[in-house]
Amino acid sequence: MKYKFILVLFSVILIVGCSKKGDSINYEYIYSKPIAYSDGIEVSSLESEGMKESSIRGMMDYINSVDQHRIHNILILKNSKLVFEEYFEGYALNMNVPSFDGALMQYDKNTDHFMASVSKSVTSVIFGIAVKDGYITDLDNKVIDYFPQFTDVLTGDKANITIRHLLTMTCGLAFDESSYLYGDPRNELTQVIAMDDPLNFIFSKPLLTSPGTQFHYSSACGIVLSAILEEATGMSFLDYANENLFDPLQSEGGSWSAMHSGLFLASGGLYFKARELSKIGLLFLNEGQWEGTQIITEDWIQSSQEEHISTGGGIFPNTSYGYQWWNTHVNVNGTSHSCFFAAGWGDQYMFIIPGLELIVEFNAGNYVRSATISPFYLLENYILEAIK
Repeated sequence: MKYKFILVLFSVILIVGCSKKGDSINYEYIYSKPIAYSDGIEVSSLESEGMKESSIRGMMDYINSVDQHRIHNILILKNSKLVFEEYFEGYALNMNVPSFDGALMQYDKNTDHFMASVSKSVTSVIFGIAVKDGYITDLDNKVIDYFPQFTDVLTGDKANITIRHLLTMTCGLAFDESSYLYGDPRNELTQVIAMDDPLNFIFSKPLLTSPGTQFHYSSACGIVLSAILEEATGMSFLDYANENLFDPLQSEGGSWSAMHSGLFLASGGLYFKARELSKIGLLFLNEGQWEGTQIITEDWIQSSQEEHISTGGGIFPNTSYGYQWWNTHVNVNGTSHSCFFAAGWGDQYMFIIPGLELIVEFNAGNYVRSATISPFYLLENYILEAIK
C-alpha cells in the first residue's frame, strides 16, 4: 500500500496474581515471544538471543505499577530478530487541545503512531538513497545552487550553507522552535507549516553562527533537505520515499504530513507503525540491505552515525550529531558501546547499538508533562541490564 499524505493543521499483556494492596493493583507479567507475521520480520525469544527474561519481566512489572505512565509501545530487536513487543493504552495526539490528549485508545501493531522528529532520521535514510542513486553527487554542494531564486536572501556567509550543514544541523540559521510549544502561533515551526513560502522564511533568518561551526537544533534543516531532494529527483518527496524505501520494505499504511505550501514536513510529519520503523533500524545492522536489495550504502550507514558535531549538551547531554541521528555511548557489562538514536517530541525513540546487534523502540505521549517513566531509564536499568 502506498503512503498517503495528510495536511497538517495487542499484543495482550498477560497478568496473573492480581491482588489489591491499598488502592493499587500488583501485576505479575508473563512474557511470550512476539507473534510472527508475513511482514519480513523474524521473531525469537529473549533467552534464545542472549537476553535475560527476568530483567524484562521486571521492567513490565514496574511499568504496569505506574498509573498513567504514557508509554504506548516498546519493541526490542536482538540479532536482527524481534524478541519483545508490547503495546499499552494511551491517548491519541490531538494538536487542537492544550494537553494534546485526544481520545483514549489501545495502541497495537497496526497503529500509525506520530513519530515527531524521528521523521528526521527517516528523511536522512531517504536522502541517503538519493545519494546512492546519483541524484546527489556531493554533500558539499551549496543550497543556493538548488534554489537560485533566493539569491536575494541567501547572501554573505549564508550563501555558503551546504547539504552537509543541513544534515548535521550546523547551517547556522536562527530558527526558534523551543521558546514556545508546538502549535503555539509564536513557534516558528508552527508558522512555517502554515506559510505559502516556507523556504523564503527559513533562508531569510539571520545567521547565529558561521555555517559548519556549531550545532543548532532546527527542524528547518529537514524541510530544506526534502525540498532539495524534490529538486534533484524531479519527484515529490513522498513519491520518492514510497518507491525507494517504503515499498521495498513491504511497509503498509502510514502517512506523512504536508505543509500548507505542499512541501512535506520531512522533519516531523511521519505517522508510522512501530514494526515498520524497526525495519529501517534493521537496515543499519544489515549493511543497508533488505531481503537482498541494497537500500542504502554501507558508507551512508557509517557516515550517518559518525560524530560530526558536538551538540554541546542541549536537549540530550553527552551526545553528538551525525546525519540527522543523535550519537552517544552506553555501558553494558563494563564495556562502552556506541549508540545512535532517532528522537522525537513526546518521547519517540529508536536506539541502535551495533556492537550488541540491538534495536530498542519506544513510542509515548509525553507531549506536555514530564515523563513519569523515562525511556532512557528503562533502557539503562532494565533492557541493557538484560544483556548476558
